[in-house]
Amino acid sequence: MIEPRRWADLLSPGRERPSRPGRLAGEGRSCFEMDYDRIVYSSSLRRLQDKAQVFPLQENDFTRTRLTHSLETSALGRSLGHKAGRWIRKRHGDGLPEDFPGRLAALLQVAGLVHDLGNPPFGHYGEDLIRHWFKGEKNSRLAGLSQEEFSDFRYFDGNAQTIRILARLQFLKDRHGINFCFGTLGALMKYPWDSSDERARERGKFGFFFSEKDLGRRIIEETGMRGRHPATYLLEAADDLAYLFADLEDTVKKGHLNWEGLYGELVEDRGLWTDFEEARQALKREVDQLRRQRVPREEFDFLAAHFLKITGQVLGLEAVGGEFALAYEEIMNGTYRRRSLLEAGPVRPLIDRVRAVCRKYAYQNREVLSLELVAQSVVTGLLNRFIPALLSPDSHDPRSESGKLCRLISRNFEYIQKLDRESVYHEEAELSPYQRVQLGIDFISGMTDTYALNLHKRLLGLALPD
Repeated sequence: MIEPRRWADLLSPGRERPSRPGRLAGEGRSCFEMDYDRIVYSSSLRRLQDKAQVFPLQENDFTRTRLTHSLETSALGRSLGHKAGRWIRKRHGDGLPEDFPGRLAALLQVAGLVHDLGNPPFGHYGEDLIRHWFKGEKNSRLAGLSQEEFSDFRYFDGNAQTIRILARLQFLKDRHGINFCFGTLGALMKYPWDSSDERARERGKFGFFFSEKDLGRRIIEETGMRGRHPATYLLEAADDLAYLFADLEDTVKKGHLNWEGLYGELVEDRGLWTDFEEARQALKREVDQLRRQRVPREEFDFLAAHFLKITGQVLGLEAVGGEFALAYEEIMNGTYRRRSLLEAGPVRPLIDRVRAVCRKYAYQNREVLSLELVAQSVVTGLLNRFIPALLSPDSHDPRSESGKLCRLISRNFEYIQKLDRESVYHEEAELSPYQRVQLGIDFISGMTDTYALNLHKRLLGLALPD
């Protein structure tokens, strides 16, 4: 029997800086709803509208960006929160408050909204490029960095950067950033260890940087996490369901795949739908109705893909809820061994096939591969310029090339680096080599796709400053 007290800790409303009750505090908002209201106005969230989901640097306004993907993940997460919360309260709910399902739903709603906040320009490929740059022979021994500090960049992870943005970089009033509650941060910490941990070397994944080590440990302590936060499994499932089926939809809209192709890959094979034949037949009826209505070809393909997306996401949500219930004790005790709640049950063959179709038609099509070559030139070029400049002895000299480059970096990042533990700014403070490299990574990883491309072109002399 899981004690209700565990959920009180896991949904901890505590914050690094205790918040004073505001005028709206008595209006029934949970701490997670307050977190949502804080971040929705932030510049970090707005930048996601120009960061790639699959197709970067798009001139059309249809294909998804990181912002639209995050909104969809947020909505699916909220649904999963309500579903799981009602089940938990019904089966294990002695002592849990009546509004528990709503609180869990609000936690997953805000976590879904911000889960990709730390992704650099050009999506996950941008993460790979940063890691590759630091693993390169000439950069694998940056002077002045300890092995623990260097691991932050060698295994750079957008999830850890998300924690850093929320806890430090998205400045509100002091060094605690936007000051999210520990429950939200715990759910966002997909890998509850730092970059120097053995598991980071094995998996190439970690949850917080050396600079946030004390905060990471405090989040784990305040929430009583035993391994991953249970809500993290629900968040990752919402993320997977959001991007997999939406990426298919975008691929059809881009013209890289039509309905006949989708049907042959995903619907015609009855083995994928063994336990879902009724859903498969309902999908076919929706598509047949489109034919009878003589919907124009381009719209027909898109709408048929849209119905497939809805069908797949509904089946996925049911499967996730079922697996969460079956594995509840293991999840709560930190002994659950599957990476994802979608890896179990009869829906897995369908999900695996969707992943394969996305790889074939979306992630490896010529347009995406061509744009990844552009991304490689941009991100690598920016790292080649800014990291050496920040470590140069001439970085303070505005007449030198290094000094000029350093002055292109937003002063906000340096300001945050020079705040002491009392949030007092010390302009004369000298940054360590680790802080200098992190300053460059904060700057580059925070760029939108368009800003990164335009800055790269200006530094090459191919475009003039605005």
